[in-house]
Amino acid sequence: MSSRECLLAYELLQEHYGKIVADVASFLLQNGWQPLRYIALKANLKLDQVRKALCLLIQHKLAKFHIRKRKIVEYAIDTENVLSILFHPKFIYTVKLLYGDAAELIVEEALQHGIILMSTAIKSVADRLPDENGSGKIEKAFKDLVQTHFLQREPEIEKNEEEENIVPIFTQNEADLYRLPTLSDESLKRKRSDDGSDEPKAKRLKSENGTPSTPTDTVEDDGVYWSVNISRFRQYFRDQSIVASVTQRFGTPCGEIVRAMLRISEVTTPANAQSTQPISSAEIARSLPQKLPMEHVEQHLKLLSNDEDQIVQLFDDSGSGGLYVVNLKNSALALSTATVLSYVQQRYGSKACRIFRLLMLKKHLEQKQVEEFAMIPPKEAKGYLYHMLAENMVIMQEVPRTPDHAPARTFYLYSVNIQRLSRILLVKCYKATLPDADEAQLEEIEEMMTSSERTSLTKHQHCCNKLHTAQNQLLNTIFVLDSYLNALSSA
Repeated sequence: MSSRECLLAYELLQEHYGKIVADVASFLLQNGWQPLRYIALKANLKLDQVRKALCLLIQHKLAKFHIRKRKIVEYAIDTENVLSILFHPKFIYTVKLLYGDAAELIVEEALQHGIILMSTAIKSVADRLPDENGSGKIEKAFKDLVQTHFLQREPEIEKNEEEENIVPIFTQNEADLYRLPTLSDESLKRKRSDDGSDEPKAKRLKSENGTPSTPTDTVEDDGVYWSVNISRFRQYFRDQSIVASVTQRFGTPCGEIVRAMLRISEVTTPANAQSTQPISSAEIARSLPQKLPMEHVEQHLKLLSNDEDQIVQLFDDSGSGGLYVVNLKNSALALSTATVLSYVQQRYGSKACRIFRLLMLKKHLEQKQVEEFAMIPPKEAKGYLYHMLAENMVIMQEVPRTPDHAPARTFYLYSVNIQRLSRILLVKCYKATLPDADEAQLEEIEEMMTSSERTSLTKHQHCCNKLHTAQNQLLNTIFVLDSYLNALSSA
């Protein structure tokens, strides 16, 4: 993990959970798996502070734990989930577009609490949406989020009466991951009355003589917690990026075909899968919102499968029309390559981008070959190559013809590495997301501003809108590059 990623993770955690939590996480990011007492000692924090910070991080899936030798529990930070905090507003906005205001608030509640009961989420959203007709619409929105896997069920603690475990052991059946509990209207009403009581739950469960009473009116989903499925959101964003790329290159019909293929297999394809499930051309044609003749669908599928990027591949040509898949690894490579090319085009110009594309195509070239193939004057070609070499956008490899490595008898070959460049650009994007000033500095600047400066600031408010747009584009770029690197690591 780069220093920029660590700094960004610290800033995100400090903004959302406070300095103590950020300090604990920063120590773990720098030192890896560590036990509780060692964290408190080296981070110069009280043991109780570290314990509470770790509980909060684990509840929000930002930290993980395991048992090492001598039954010592060690903790570490889940870096990917921490950096996913950047996308929380996008998660909320996405479900608002898909399922409405109730779903938006459900996901917001889940992100705020880390894990949450279905009944608690419905009750909280009902309090915030008084115009909704009862809890029926809210419960439907919750079910829609679960059925499309945007929410997932948390593992339950395994009860072992024979021996006491140092840490809880969680068990989860794959079939129960998206199984919903049945909530009655009476249980939701009891939940609201329980939450509205001023007495603690432990006191409410005791009779007047002080002996514990049997809770006959418990809510049906007690102990069944739910959380936001981050990998499902990433999958949805990836699918949207693939559809947009295909639409831009091949047109709307091809984009709709790829969208239909991804939608058919969206809940059956694992997050780390290399491709979708095989789908017949007839099933694809039936799933299109605007019906196309079967021969047109097959023509578009052949066009996509013959493309050099191989985003869509022919899986089996037997039967009528054959079976097709969307290759997710090739899609991630194509999206990342397009992002790198866009960066080269904007930073170095069209001629440099031509050289870059040439190196991608030919793999290794000498400077003279670059000049000839790119049809660029030698002085310009040399300048572009050296400029990109100085900024690590291209690689130069020495291939000596003699053991003495004499420059006159050495080949100097230029090449590019998309994986390496994706990592470089990702770090640049993380650097760009870091704030330039904290809240105290901004308040100090605001107090020092004169009336004329405030007037000038008002006139330039449209620049803020441009910055918000650029920030959204930056998040899309981060997602594309990170998805490609994750696809390579899971291959």
